[in-house]
Amino acid sequence: MHQSSSKPNLLFVLPDEFRRDAIGCMKKDPVHTPNIDRFVSESMDFPNAVSTYPVCSPYRGQLFTGCYPFTNGVVGNCNTSTAPFGVYLTSRKVCLSDLFHEAGYDCGYVGKWHLSAPEPKDFPYLEPRREDGKVWDAYTPVSQRHHFRFWYSYGCNDQHFHPHYWFNDDAADQVRQVDEWAPRHEADMVIRYLENEHGAMRDPDKPFLLFWAPNPPHMPFDQVPEEYQTPYEGKEAEDLLTNPNARAGCTPPPAYDFAGKNYPALHETARDSVKHYFSCVTGIDDQFGRILKTLEETGLKDNTIVIFTSDHGELMGSHSLMYKGEWYRECYQVPFFLRWPGHIPAHSTCRAFLNPPDIMPTLLDLCGLSSLIPASIEGVSRAGWIRASMDSSSGDLQTSMDPGEGFYNNPQMNARGVCNEQYMLVVFRDRYDRETCLLYDQINDPCQLHDCASSHPEVVKQMRLRLDDWLRRTNDLWIR
Repeated sequence: MHQSSSKPNLLFVLPDEFRRDAIGCMKKDPVHTPNIDRFVSESMDFPNAVSTYPVCSPYRGQLFTGCYPFTNGVVGNCNTSTAPFGVYLTSRKVCLSDLFHEAGYDCGYVGKWHLSAPEPKDFPYLEPRREDGKVWDAYTPVSQRHHFRFWYSYGCNDQHFHPHYWFNDDAADQVRQVDEWAPRHEADMVIRYLENEHGAMRDPDKPFLLFWAPNPPHMPFDQVPEEYQTPYEGKEAEDLLTNPNARAGCTPPPAYDFAGKNYPALHETARDSVKHYFSCVTGIDDQFGRILKTLEETGLKDNTIVIFTSDHGELMGSHSLMYKGEWYRECYQVPFFLRWPGHIPAHSTCRAFLNPPDIMPTLLDLCGLSSLIPASIEGVSRAGWIRASMDSSSGDLQTSMDPGEGFYNNPQMNARGVCNEQYMLVVFRDRYDRETCLLYDQINDPCQLHDCASSHPEVVKQMRLRLDDWLRRTNDLWIR
């Protein structure tokens, strides 16, 4: 495989809550994504890429630090409820962007950060407290941006039609309000960074690492321009919710405590939301297409690694559930496609399990910067597999489920899991310290409709040993 003598640029695209099925060429969800489809045909696919903790902040913490949540401290979403427990990314952590900066890269970030802790002094300039009594948005001081020199970002704000941003050296009270759909506005800023007119946006003599992290298709799903709803006009919920596990009455096993969730109501929410969710997906596709076109027009395409992925998926009615934070495939399986013309074969596949902490060492290794990989990280570089285009599975994944509010009082509660290419083991621990094991055969039961733990006790035993090993190595408080 050809090796370039110059350092490649990196463009990392990270939409929130974008499930792998919601890509047209996957032939799962009936979505319109022509630009992503074309990008997939030019890229290497990682079908075993996962979100090991399918919630926004924990994924981002793993991505940037190369460590699992109980090591990096980001064990839940960053807001005023979790900040007193130290749930945010501190300036002391060595992050992916710090290392690329050390290697001479110009680093930029556009969009949702969600790794800072809201401070009381910042409340006048942020969103008001939500119905849950929390403040979610946060200003990120320059000292905590981990060498992202170009900064056009916010903490966590779900006003997709009326976003706000802090730009470069803006103080907390200099927030910039925008009346435009956030992904379109952010794509404009990404394009300006790439075009770099008069060298005003980045150092033209340096390679760049640029993140674009749009909030959609994260809820609220109905905040989407009408033009992106056109492909779904005249379609009923039954036309869009095509997964067999999304039919009415398909619920999780009774062994798992879902805190009395109202499954009929959640199913109706999915029916009401699916058209808007897919419309958001189509909108992201359109803006991503504009950015890809700019890479071509500026001559940057051939020397730019482009990654398209997400922090977690979206249940959207599967098992009569919504949103994220559960063990089901729709939550933990994420799209991950990597394009590097002339270096990575187009339309190829790497089946190695790719956990979020693996991304940092993999990217450093691909860029010839393996000497900068910290010895303290918990991730594993998959660059060797990528260079060899190995289309076979390797390793397994650890997954932790969103523990909810009870986590901060009892971090041992809730669920943990591990899987290989065939089986997924979920271990649930209730408030009385009772454990239940669930086993899914993901080859013969891809929709995870049947628990087969009772018929495969040896598989359960062996996978439980692997899970406990994972948890010990990642400092998980589940192990006492």
